[in-house]
Amino acid sequence: MRKVYLLLGIHNHQPVGNFDHVFREAHDRCYRPFLDLLRQYPNLRISLHYSGPLLDWLEKHQPAFLDEMKNLVDQKQVEILTGGYYEPILTSIPTRDGIGQVTMMNQYLKERLGGDSKGLWLAERVWDPSLPKLLGSCRVAYTLVDDSHFQLVGVKPDTLRGYYLTEHEGVPLAIFPISKRLRYLIPFRQPEETIQYLDQLKEQGPVGITYADDGEKFGLWPGTYRWVYDQGWLKRFFDLLEQNRSWMTTLTFGEYLTQTPPTGRIYLPTASYEEMMEWSLPTETILEREALMERLEAAGLKEAVQDFLRGGLWHYFLVKYPEINLMHKKMLYMSDQLFLEEPPRGSKLKKFTEAQRELYQAQGNDAYWHGLFGGYYLNYLRHAVHEHLLKAEKLVDSGPSKSQIHFTELDLDRDGYIELLAKTPWMNLYLKPNEGATAIQIDYRPKALCLTHVPMRRREAYHKQLIDKLSVPPPQAENLDRIPSIHDRVFVKEAGLDRKLIYDRYPRWSFRDHLLESHATLAKYEVGQYEDLGGFSDQPYEKEAVQSGQDEAIVSFHRIGVMKDISLAVKKDYTLWASQARLSVKYAFHHLQPSTHHFQPATYQWGVELNLTLLAGSDPKRYYRFPGKSVQDTRLCSLGVVEQVTEVYLVDEWHGIEIHLHFIPSVQLWRFPIETVSQSEEGMESTYQGSCLVALWPLSLPLLSVQEGLITMSIAER
Repeated sequence: MRKVYLLLGIHNHQPVGNFDHVFREAHDRCYRPFLDLLRQYPNLRISLHYSGPLLDWLEKHQPAFLDEMKNLVDQKQVEILTGGYYEPILTSIPTRDGIGQVTMMNQYLKERLGGDSKGLWLAERVWDPSLPKLLGSCRVAYTLVDDSHFQLVGVKPDTLRGYYLTEHEGVPLAIFPISKRLRYLIPFRQPEETIQYLDQLKEQGPVGITYADDGEKFGLWPGTYRWVYDQGWLKRFFDLLEQNRSWMTTLTFGEYLTQTPPTGRIYLPTASYEEMMEWSLPTETILEREALMERLEAAGLKEAVQDFLRGGLWHYFLVKYPEINLMHKKMLYMSDQLFLEEPPRGSKLKKFTEAQRELYQAQGNDAYWHGLFGGYYLNYLRHAVHEHLLKAEKLVDSGPSKSQIHFTELDLDRDGYIELLAKTPWMNLYLKPNEGATAIQIDYRPKALCLTHVPMRRREAYHKQLIDKLSVPPPQAENLDRIPSIHDRVFVKEAGLDRKLIYDRYPRWSFRDHLLESHATLAKYEVGQYEDLGGFSDQPYEKEAVQSGQDEAIVSFHRIGVMKDISLAVKKDYTLWASQARLSVKYAFHHLQPSTHHFQPATYQWGVELNLTLLAGSDPKRYYRFPGKSVQDTRLCSLGVVEQVTEVYLVDEWHGIEIHLHFIPSVQLWRFPIETVSQSEEGMESTYQGSCLVALWPLSLPLLSVQEGLITMSIAER
């Protein structure tokens, strides 16, 4: 029988931490019109997935939407797919959390929508051969991955049909291969082209073929609302499916699974969709790969070698972005803390469940990677991860009392070096001795705010597109036969954006020390044109001691740096207080040569760099305040030099806090915004990530006596 079974799957998702207006726009322009049109075609069968953050928003703001969805489930028109509730990469979180997230989603879908979900939407289609065992423990019978996964083991995409069986430790799982051809046809080309392609397949019939992709392509991606709804693409597509029912039938994945035997057995390597595997590669490798593909295409060999070329793997984002790795390892550490004790009972169970939900929200995948646009570079997504981790932390432990400071030494970021974690009732301070004794994280615990999640400015592969196409205006002519995918759009939203392509040499940790030449300037420093002397910025400091009293604790480090013919010894003391949100860093400088040794006197600058974020650089409710100084531009995105500064405030009226920095002796203070250049759905743009402040003291070498400097950070609520 020459018949095609079209298996349609739509994945709808908004990340934890996204703005309410984005959820609302997505509902109004995408999820609602799609559902309304679907209800008009009762013969059409489809599988839908909604992530937990989206379900939570719909439950609160659009419960009628879920009521209508339940009706479609009851009528067997819609099959609901399960998944990790807050859309984690299942292979990146502890197995216990993966099982917990899927179980949470199963329970919700059964209670709210009446769905007994046997199929799972795999976040970002990040597959690992061990997944069948995890999913089997959650009673999942099947999942979906891309045809490129199969291509990696030598299976040609154009031969893939139906579903395949795999297993891990004897636990079976069915896998449906998603057709890349259909992903690029729907909804970007005329619907007739999709029907023509399916018509060609029926000659091989009966055949099952899978389309599954993001629902946001149906109305939320740039230009798609007009194309899909105003110009009627979706209605025409559904009409064509109805008109060709004589040879083509839509089924849910679950229906096809129960009616049809597997096409064969398969074992797949660790992989994701093709684009993700490219994005995870080092930037230079991506550019080399792109150049190679261009040469192969010019030689007519691209298709011939496609089966033998692959990208990286999702976990390499943890190498490519050290800041993501730190956030990820903090999440793992928090998960371990949650499960350290015996299973909770009685009154403790409620607090445990709340902490578990906070942890799960911090495991949403969006802030843990970066591809075409968004992801890690969206500061509000990073903020949400840290916020939920800090809320979980508060629930997990009673925390130190008002007279306690807790210290923990461990290799938090799994790089082979020990970090020092200090916790007071007010603050968390994470120190990295092997990299300049820097503060890699500073949290204000009462408001669950991480103040330091500022990414370094780094080269991304698409920056080459900005340079190559900066002078090319957006296309004006409209192609009525198709709409460009977001992968094909290279628009520039800001003039002079190429001048912001500045790349940092270090991650933007705080209290990073710099010994600079006297002629170093803010203009040169901001763009990375300076020389670090003595290795103080990124080389190890030795930990001397941890002294803990009733109300304060001191952690002491020292380093000897050599430049020219002078050895400079620096002692660096961090002090925390248990009774207040206060942190100080004291420096003591001296040199080691005997007094009879003659030096050529020279003047340097000792710079202490802090990178802080209050999320918004131009918000009038977030600003600098310089007591006793006349500073014209006080926005957090401002740039400038202020002389003889003894104190400065970073004010956040939105969160109701202010950070007070006090300097003894007074400093020359440089400030500038950290802005990254990345892609958005509308085009390339700069994004404010945080503010860099550099406090400078003059340092005349050789020193005739010990010289000291002190920086105190206090946080107060307004």
